[in-house]
Amino acid sequence: MSGERPRVAHVLHSLVVAGAEVLVHQLVRRLESEFEFSVLLLDEIGPLGEDLRSHGIPVDVLGRRPGVDLALGARLGRALRARNVQLVHAHQYTPWFYAGLGAVAGFARPRVLFTEHGRHYPDVRRPKRVLFNRALTPVTDGLVAVSGFIRDCLRDNEGLSGSRIRVLYNGIDPARFETVPDRAALRAEQGVGPDDPVVGIAARFAPVKDHATLFRAFAQVRSELPAAKLVLAGDGPLRGELEALADELAIRDSVRFLGVRRDVPALLHTWDVFSLSSLSEGTSVTLLEAMASGLPCVTTAVGGNPEIVEEHVTGLLAPRGDHQALGRALCEVLGDRERARAMGEAGRQRVRRLFTFDQMVEGYANLYRDLLRGMRT
Repeated sequence: MSGERPRVAHVLHSLVVAGAEVLVHQLVRRLESEFEFSVLLLDEIGPLGEDLRSHGIPVDVLGRRPGVDLALGARLGRALRARNVQLVHAHQYTPWFYAGLGAVAGFARPRVLFTEHGRHYPDVRRPKRVLFNRALTPVTDGLVAVSGFIRDCLRDNEGLSGSRIRVLYNGIDPARFETVPDRAALRAEQGVGPDDPVVGIAARFAPVKDHATLFRAFAQVRSELPAAKLVLAGDGPLRGELEALADELAIRDSVRFLGVRRDVPALLHTWDVFSLSSLSEGTSVTLLEAMASGLPCVTTAVGGNPEIVEEHVTGLLAPRGDHQALGRALCEVLGDRERARAMGEAGRQRVRRLFTFDQMVEGYANLYRDLLRGMRT
């Protein structure tokens, strides 16, 4: 009927608060005037799913069973058919697999778009997956990677056509990071003195983030800058191990475990350098947020990080797992405040030029429009 919005369904594992999930939540809220959205979740609803429900967006949990749940594909297909979905946007590999099954099982052949947000580490080619991918490719109309690195992984390890994969970087709203808080008061609340050099990180305590390398790098920093502090926003299953490591390295009195914080944009303005020691990354939203706040960034040269951080201009890069190189880079930035300020300002401008939320949303909106017009990308 004339005037109806095109019907788009997102398929994800859940809508817990994490990178891909936040992106979907924001896309739905920003584009709901043009597209009629629904969300199909394989595993659990999460707080972002509850929020979308409260705003009238249909959100269903399909209850995936362990192993390959072929019946889930049929359930997903029935849901697509019942809603007369015209475009399915799957986020991450497993949702793509079930979205492909559902598109076929639903007998209503919607367009299928797959976005890969990250990669497991180590990332290797699996012949069985490559065979599955060959079966999924004919029913997939668009492929997106959130960095050039992930595009290359999809090509090299998943056997997908590199020429078909579009890179759409994650984006943020720089305006959220312009307001400077009461820096002295918030530093005091973190247990940080007004002149203490501060290394900050906001990330979950999970193996892929490799906080242990950052702790060892910070021990090197503190040997050169005794007043330095390491501040961690986040939590996770490795917290106990990290607390024990801080004791082992004799840096416990200089490490601040803040737990999960909802004021990360304010915290970023109280730190002197932002650091990630990850083993793997896609497009780190937190890294973009740090740059938008005017922080120089010292991070491992993994995944999409070298596409975000321009070395020696907005920050420094170190090899994965090399705490000595990471420590030297942190000392280099903390030891030259003028250079650090210049890096921070260059990072702020780089985000505004290349990594804004508006650019990301418009990229997806244009892709939806193309696919709904029948254009295969």
